Amino acid sequence: LDEKMLLWHNVSIVNVTLSERCLATGSDAGDYSSTKKIGKFMSTIYGMDSVIINQLMYSIKTSTGKNRGGHVKNMETKERWMYTKTELDDEYNARHNPITWFFNRIGVLFVSLIAFFLVTSVTSVIVRLLTSSGVMIMFPIFSCLRGLGVAMNQRVLEMSYPWIGQARRAIRRQGVHPFNHYLGAQLGKLFLMYTLYESSQVAWSSIFYSKSTPANLSLWIFGNAMVFEYFNMIFVRSALSAYFYPRLTLLYFLAYHIYFYSVPYGFFDVALIPWVFLMAHNMLFTLLALELPASSRGAVSIESPREVFAKLSWPQWNAAIPGDW
Repeated sequence: LDEKMLLWHNVSIVNVTLSERCLATGSDAGDYSSTKKIGKFMSTIYGMDSVIINQLMYSIKTSTGKNRGGHVKNMETKERWMYTKTELDDEYNARHNPITWFFNRIGVLFVSLIAFFLVTSVTSVIVRLLTSSGVMIMFPIFSCLRGLGVAMNQRVLEMSYPWIGQARRAIRRQGVHPFNHYLGAQLGKLFLMYTLYESSQVAWSSIFYSKSTPANLSLWIFGNAMVFEYFNMIFVRSALSAYFYPRLTLLYFLAYHIYFYSVPYGFFDVALIPWVFLMAHNMLFTLLALELPASSRGAVSIESPREVFAKLSWPQWNAAIPGDW
């Protein structure tokens, strides 16, 4: 706001400078203990934003001692945070009333489960689409390379992706439409679905992650989900992996989101670090302890790429992409 608007709305500007030593020890002349030295080192990782925001949320109250809302802006990064009186009052009631705490936790668990279902479902759909239709972009690339004189055989693509190779051979054999029509349709479908995926990120971020959060937090969550789904599609092939990996993924997802919904503003960006490392451990354990033994005993092989199959009541070509359902 300019000076005229500040005077019109009777807004007072107070410049409060807090040093890192003051935040860590409580005084500019305070001494660092061993614990506070560790905290100072960790602050280089998690920053000071969360500390300052929580200090403002819980220390600035009304003249009667009640909570009040506020708006904070980092002048260096231009990030903005907002908190409301209702959020702080709800957290206080949940901490001091067992019945409120119980129903609050039930609601948090329910919302976390809904978030897991929607985030992983839309991510698995786009991962499947990128695998089935995304490879179509390789055909014009091969054609361009052949036009430049590079020896590229498109039969390699037909054999690598048989669901596309069969359609391409059928189109060439019938001669009704050129293959370029099929190629354009698949690329158009890919563009449309990826646009819908990006739109769903914006829509669900405004629903599930509507409160003030660190910058790009929802993108990190959706990005993590895409990595998890790619791993699930490519490496989870044995029966034990199919039983173990999704359940542990759900557990870690719920743990992060229960923390996210339980506090007005926590160390949400820092909490992503253990989540990522725990999921990396989950993936490594799935590969080393479950997939390698399954491959060694022949449960997973070239002839049987997956140990678990969904039995259909109708015939279907075994090299086709499974149905979207």
